[in-house]
Amino acid sequence: MEWIDERPAWLPPIPPPHRGRARIVAGMLLVSAVMLAVLVTAFLGGTISMYLWWPLAGGLFLLASGLLSRRPYP
Repeated sequence: MEWIDERPAWLPPIPPPHRGRARIVAGMLLVSAVMLAVLVTAFLGGTISMYLWWPLAGGLFLLASGLLSRRPYP
């Protein structure tokens, strides 16, 4: 066994490299889909449903929680 095979006990735990990436991608997809739906509906002259606020709020929540989980520990 090499000396580099084990992590020394005094080192802090290493966080995973892709922390929060799935939430960021899901949030961006939801926000982008809502914005695209609003633009297409407005271009076609239709009325925009208030039910579009729920996916927008969910997408913003996922995006914010994914970005906040990537910040380093204090």
